[in-house]
Amino acid sequence: MSIELTLAGFFDLILRGGTFGILLLVIARLLRRPDFTVLCATGILFCITGLVETILNAPPVIVMLAPVSFIVLAFQQLHFISLWWFVLTLFDDRFRWRVGHFWPVAAAVPLIVGASFAAGDWRWYFTAALVVMNSTLLALIIHRALRNRASDLVDERRSFSLALAFSVPPFTLFVFITNLISIDAPLNASLCLVYSVVYFVLALGFSIWLTNLKEGLFQRSGNGALAAVSHSELSAADRLELDRVVKAMDGGLYLEPGLTIGGLADVLSVPEHRLRRLINGGLGYRNFAAFVNDYRIREAKRRLSDPGMAREQIIQHAFSLGYASLAPFNRAFRERVGVSPTEYREAALDGVTSN
Repeated sequence: MSIELTLAGFFDLILRGGTFGILLLVIARLLRRPDFTVLCATGILFCITGLVETILNAPPVIVMLAPVSFIVLAFQQLHFISLWWFVLTLFDDRFRWRVGHFWPVAAAVPLIVGASFAAGDWRWYFTAALVVMNSTLLALIIHRALRNRASDLVDERRSFSLALAFSVPPFTLFVFITNLISIDAPLNASLCLVYSVVYFVLALGFSIWLTNLKEGLFQRSGNGALAAVSHSELSAADRLELDRVVKAMDGGLYLEPGLTIGGLADVLSVPEHRLRRLINGGLGYRNFAAFVNDYRIREAKRRLSDPGMAREQIIQHAFSLGYASLAPFNRAFRERVGVSPTEYREAALDGVTSN
């Protein structure tokens, strides 16, 4: 098999080589982090699958693997799923692996097999189902990246969420669909070159973002308890404003339903951008919702342990603590305490009656 190297092919090769080198450097940087976290692991997996994706979409490789196109399909799907996992861990400071996080793998395996080996029209039914699944995954990725952007206290992550949501997922889906359409025919050389350009730009942008990050972005707190106020690197004015924040929250402002970072800024007459920096840098919180929830759950534990409130329904506590419904209260409580509010109250009141 001979492959003629055209001008477009030459540029395609150069760009893919650059993308490959950039992703290798990102992987090396993540591997060398002393505080290796699940975020680093999913970031490495995303970069590795990106390396494979860069190779698999090269024109010579497409021609070579045409008889076994299911290999290309499987790796492309893994790249999409690894992006989903990376987004989950990036925007969830309390991320823990659960069985539900692996639903895309369980759904993709039979669809890939069907899209690759089914006969007749069934093959295209499986292919359409795979596109629908990835479109759903794309919507979930964008939703997850933007869902808590307003309450995110990490400026670098807030700015990155927009770029991530509206660049990588749509392009990944576009590549996936065009490869599905061309399963029985090689991709156009010009389209391959477009892929190479976009891959290179995205990889370069990701590496620049990563190298400019503050160290705290990849760090994760342990138990999520209220952090002690740190005054070491704050100015006198910052310390005064931070004390006002703490006093306002200690005074019960956290009980306000729907309290937002903007609402707190209005109450304290502090610019929102400065308030984000104070809570993040001075108190160690990376998300405003986590900051408020820690106050609320601490008060919830006090109320649930009070024998005088033993007949209060859990949902009444949820509403009085500022939650709009029972579900977010139960979720926040379990994340921080490890058990449900009902289980916590039973254990706490059992301890009172046994004394």
